[in-house]
Amino acid sequence: MIEIPSLQINDCGLADYPMGGSLGPRTLPDYEILWIERGLATWDIEGGETWECGPGSVLVCPPGMVDTWHWHRDQATRHGYLHFEFSDRAQLDLPLRRDVAGDDVVRPLLRHAVWLAGQGDAQSDALAAEALQQALKWFLIAPDTPGGMRKRGDIHPVLRRALRALHEHWGNGNKVPPPIAAWATKAGVSRGHLSRVCRQELDVSPQELLRYIRLDHGLLWLSRTNLKIAEISEMCGFKSQFHFSRCFKDTYGDSPREVRKQLLAGGDKPHHKILGLRRLMKTRFTGSLTQIIA
Repeated sequence: MIEIPSLQINDCGLADYPMGGSLGPRTLPDYEILWIERGLATWDIEGGETWECGPGSVLVCPPGMVDTWHWHRDQATRHGYLHFEFSDRAQLDLPLRRDVAGDDVVRPLLRHAVWLAGQGDAQSDALAAEALQQALKWFLIAPDTPGGMRKRGDIHPVLRRALRALHEHWGNGNKVPPPIAAWATKAGVSRGHLSRVCRQELDVSPQELLRYIRLDHGLLWLSRTNLKIAEISEMCGFKSQFHFSRCFKDTYGDSPREVRKQLLAGGDKPHHKILGLRRLMKTRFTGSLTQIIA
């Protein structure tokens, strides 16, 4: 069991920042943990790294750190923060950054700590400190490794957020793919940054990734339902059955009709152009492709 020393909260709150604003360089007198609620920011650590941060980013600034913040030029940014120190001058080696999932408990605990600390009585202050201790425990065991670095085979946090945003978009009944700029914003990054991550991780553009995801979902329906190809085409958001079939054959080598015939005869699913696409869709996110897009 991870033990977090007792602590005292010195300051906390939610801050809204104007577009294009900045903060720093500043020197931290105590620990600060903060998280992005909405918008985008660039975090520069003196003598260290520069990170793009968006919704899902939880960051820790230790005492003595010198950092600078730059807020997005085109949209307002909000983040929550808690300044704290450990009792008896204890020190704790905390990761600088985690990118947590939407259902992670870290941010709800941090929000609750801020609310409790704002109640203005000793009992609420003690409960706020306990909530922050629990949040720090979860922060230490969150899946991403320190500094935004990932273990080999892990999904890039931007891709994870992008897939989650896609799930929400299709889950609302939309049959067509979202505009790339809107998709990037929902993932908490700029369009250019999403494009760079897709190229770096998968060697495809965001547009290609969207098409391959839709085609892979079409393949799933071909193999596990009796839906007509025209119905599958519409459900995958293609303008016509002809367009769907042409893209499908370009990707898998055979037409939807030919692939369905092979699958019904006991054949294997064809391989995807993106190596490991199905692993990408299943790993540490939902468990199956249908849960992502259906």
